[in-house]
Amino acid sequence: MNFLAHCALSVSRSGVPENPQFVVGGFLGDFVKGAVPSELPRDVQTGIRLHRRIDAFSAIQDDIKASVARLPAPARRLAPVFIDLVADHFLARHFEAVHGEPLAAFSSRIYAVLEQHESLFPVNAVRFSRFMRDRDLLGRYVDIDPIERAFRRIAERLGREEAVHESMAALRDGYREFEDDFLRYYPALQAHASDWLTAWLAADRDSSVIAAPRSCVTPDPE
Repeated sequence: MNFLAHCALSVSRSGVPENPQFVVGGFLGDFVKGAVPSELPRDVQTGIRLHRRIDAFSAIQDDIKASVARLPAPARRLAPVFIDLVADHFLARHFEAVHGEPLAAFSSRIYAVLEQHESLFPVNAVRFSRFMRDRDLLGRYVDIDPIERAFRRIAERLGREEAVHESMAALRDGYREFEDDFLRYYPALQAHASDWLTAWLAADRDSSVIAAPRSCVTPDPE
């Protein structure tokens, strides 16, 4: 998934109060590689782990694999990147129906949260966060042209420019089929994110109790 989906999947779910630091971690997941930095706030670390869990779960989803198979074989080397962008496009188009909030209002909240936490970001994340806010990338994903421009930048950086025309042609020709794939796999991602985070927070609470120092534990009456 790309930035809009990761932020949306980090924000709210049944039984888990909204926590802005989960969103920060969801955003940072594309900028933090390797071990999760222990110096980050605990809930930001959880957001990064949720981001990675969503990516791992996405990789095994049959409906995402169906979208990949709709691309011509030469373009499939960059299919994961392209399908992530396509998912953000369809999420933007269906955002209010899926998340119960206008996309413009959600985007404004996310930009504000990220700005408030910039002190935690590496330089490249600060730069991209500001670019995303200034261009309103989350809101503009509702159109297909920003998706093509974003994919072109990535493909050119990787020396795979030819994948852009092939992938965009497949998307335009099979637009409804790609959309139907999204409407099947996104609810599965929502459910998985919710279940994983609920379980992680419960386990984290249990480990905190077990690890509490003796001075924090009420002594047994004598």
